Amino acid sequence: MNVIIAGATGDIGRAIAKALAPGHRLLLTYRDQEKKNELAQDLSNIEDIVFVSIKNLWEDAKVIEKKFDSFNPEIFINAIGAGFYAKVEDTTLEMLDASYETNLKIPFFLTQMAYNIFLKQKKGYVIFVNSISGLEGFPYGTAYSAMKFALRGLAEVMYKEGKRYGIKVTSIFPGIVKTKLIQKMPFCPKEKCLLSPKIIADTIVYLLNLDPTVEVKEIILKNKELLWR
Repeated sequence: MNVIIAGATGDIGRAIAKALAPGHRLLLTYRDQEKKNELAQDLSNIEDIVFVSIKNLWEDAKVIEKKFDSFNPEIFINAIGAGFYAKVEDTTLEMLDASYETNLKIPFFLTQMAYNIFLKQKKGYVIFVNSISGLEGFPYGTAYSAMKFALRGLAEVMYKEGKRYGIKVTSIFPGIVKTKLIQKMPFCPKEKCLLSPKIIADTIVYLLNLDPTVEVKEIILKNKELLWR
């Protein structure tokens, strides 16, 4: 299958790319050249991989759209996201704007590109790697949770509008994952409590191997060792 992974150079995106590289044709988006080179090295034994830079997304939108279209994707996975943590009274408009850009605006724009292709094809599969913060509000999550909740809303609309066109939509809501994101968190659980990025990748592999008559709308992956309040 032809799979686009947006945010492929992040910790979760990288795990997904490694899990899907054998047996799938991949188009991987990236912003950081150094991280792209590292991922390319990790996947050097895989031949059929296309890398597309989204560093200048708004200026290069038409070029990126053409690359998506010529790739003939069957699956689009959004793994883009970044943490912005502060109490309600300390959250600035600049922080809110930055979270909106990273956690909603860019994911929407890239997903919409793939969605439009799926509409023409009358088939396709969109998978959003969201966050437990898209289901529950947490302290210090003013900017982050708000945008993750919005991302869930986007997935809900795509799920209902896309169904008549043969488009499936699944959202994955992981708890706290062992990524660089935890370095920005005001509190961090012990490492043994953290989910591995591979768990998200394995979940996607599971979804792609399900019988085509089955659909999974949402999956919640909570940290078993944490006390959720």
